[in-house]
Amino acid sequence: MSSDFRPRHDEPLGPADLEICQGVFDVICEEQGISRDVGEAAILAALIIELYRQGVRDVQALRTLIGTVGKA
Repeated sequence: MSSDFRPRHDEPLGPADLEICQGVFDVICEEQGISRDVGEAAILAALIIELYRQGVRDVQALRTLIGTVGKA
């Protein structure tokens, strides 16, 4: 049996994928006043990448699913 099967979510992100994730990150940081050098930003980035890896590729869907990060 071959072990060449690799789920899509394990594949590395390409430049176009990273560009989409970066764009979503930038917009959310600006909208929510999140500084890129705080823990909130790291959590946000990880969340965006995880959702993207799980197949959420639509920019608006990513923004909607993330909602408000770290805001009570």
